Amino acid sequence: MEPGRNGISERMEVMTVRRYRAGDEQQIQALFEKVFKHKRSLSHWQWKFINTPTTTNPFILVFEEEGEILGHISLWVHDAFVDGKRTKLGLRVDTMVDPDAQGKGIYRKLNEHLFPEAKKDGISYVYGFPAAKAKQLFQRYTGAFHMTDMPRLVYVLRPLTLLSTKFSIMKVFSGFDRLVAAIRLGKFTKQSRNGEVREVEKFDQTFDQLAERLRNRYPVQLVRDAAYLNWRYREHPDYQYHVLGYYEKQELLGYLVYKIERNEQKGFTNGLIMDLVVDENKQEVIQKELLAIAMKKMSKVDMVQAWSLPSMELYDLLKKHGFIHKDSPVPLVGKEVTGTKTYASDYTNWFITTGDVDSF
Repeated sequence: MEPGRNGISERMEVMTVRRYRAGDEQQIQALFEKVFKHKRSLSHWQWKFINTPTTTNPFILVFEEEGEILGHISLWVHDAFVDGKRTKLGLRVDTMVDPDAQGKGIYRKLNEHLFPEAKKDGISYVYGFPAAKAKQLFQRYTGAFHMTDMPRLVYVLRPLTLLSTKFSIMKVFSGFDRLVAAIRLGKFTKQSRNGEVREVEKFDQTFDQLAERLRNRYPVQLVRDAAYLNWRYREHPDYQYHVLGYYEKQELLGYLVYKIERNEQKGFTNGLIMDLVVDENKQEVIQKELLAIAMKKMSKVDMVQAWSLPSMELYDLLKKHGFIHKDSPVPLVGKEVTGTKTYASDYTNWFITTGDVDSF
């Protein structure tokens, strides 16, 4: 076998970590199905990585051996305000290794290449919500920091229906849940006489204006402008989201995004509060108004869920209305790309909601 550059054999050169090239998606999709045990549509992949409003995307690294993609790591790159200044954050998603290729150090090599490549693209911080094993490896190979565990808050509207998914005998009593739901929804009442809440079909320039006004609201937050919001919620190929906007004299002062989904396997309907963003002026009144109307529109679900950090006003709002901090199912792990400590190192600086996670 002829030696290659620097004395490395040509055989060694066919095993490499490289950036995504057009056409890789066919192998990436096949690897995704093999690793995660379900198919993902090509339109979903294109929405997630190609059609985003951030030009840095797609940020994808693959591990290739003799033309076959055996590993994959990627970042969901979006514009963000960090200390009021515009930068880019990368959410680590879709890290996967072919189960038949274990022992080649693929996971380690992908993670080792991640941060140098992120630096080239001007990404200031990389973070993620990894599963337990992935978290250990992410920390081991990159020095990433476990900031906290993300709280999940729930509000049960139909407890008997939920119990019947575990104990079939409870189905006999689930008819009483209509009364229980009516009582529980009674806690959510109209707050404002000056504002108007209406459904939003498309995010427009008023959302750009709100995002700009709130750029210093939290030290670390995604730029939730119209381009991002339309892509995230209106252009999603698989999910339907509902948006409520709060207006006073045609000025947008806040909005709430929610989603209703049916878990056929477990037999219950779930409501998800994806985003709740409000102006600092009349903040609590607007939050309560949007939440009250959203809960009424989700009146037929069995349970409503939301993610929120304890340092956020949303967490306090939900707790005051009877939401229970059920658990903290996933860790928030991150690391500065340049090695310089930033506001992003402290989770209490972050504004994170359910909509910031790619799986919802």
